[in-house]
Amino acid sequence: MSEVWDCLKLDYRRTSIKSPKKWDLIKKAILHAGFRAILLYRMGRYFKLNKRTRMAGICQRLMHHTAHCWISVNADIGPGFFIAHVGGLIIGSETRIGANCDVRQNVTFGGNFNKTNETGRTQPFLCDNISVGVGAVIIGPVTIGDNAIIGANSVVTSDVQANTIVGGIPAKFIKNRWDESTGRKL
Repeated sequence: MSEVWDCLKLDYRRTSIKSPKKWDLIKKAILHAGFRAILLYRMGRYFKLNKRTRMAGICQRLMHHTAHCWISVNADIGPGFFIAHVGGLIIGSETRIGANCDVRQNVTFGGNFNKTNETGRTQPFLCDNISVGVGAVIIGPVTIGDNAIIGANSVVTSDVQANTIVGGIPAKFIKNRWDESTGRKL
C-alpha cells in the first residue's frame, strides 16, 4: 500500500506545490474529478495486483460513475499522472503510461483491430513526460517517446519520436521541442 501512497503523492504534486497529507488527498479527490479518477485507479490497481478482483472492479465502476471516464485497472500508469479534464477519457487494459504524463478530455488509448507488434503488444506505450491534447486518439502498439506532445484531435497510429510535437489525422511530425544545437526549448 505504500507504493500506492507514494504514487498518489506524486500525482497530487502535479496539481499543488505543497506536500500532501491524507486529508489533502481526500479533499482533492472530492473537489477534482481528474484526481478522483486517479485515486480510484490507484486503489483498483492495488486490489488487482493483490488478487482482490472484486474490489478492483468496484473501484473501476466507481471511477466510471463518479469521474465519467474509464481507466482499466490492468493499465500500468506511472507516478505523477495528471488528468486535466476527465470527460470521455478511455485508457485500455494493456496501455502503459510512464511518469509525469498528462492528458485532457475525450482522449482514447486502446487497441487497433488486434494489430500487434513484434513482442505481441496490442496497445500504446507512452514514455515519460508526455502531454496529450484534447480529443487525441492513440491506438495500436505504438510507442510515444519521452517529452513528446500529441496535439489536440490527433490520431496516432505509428510511433512518435522523443522530444517532438505531432498533430493531425493521421498524426505527423510538426516540430522538435528542443533545439538540438543549444539544448534549449523551442
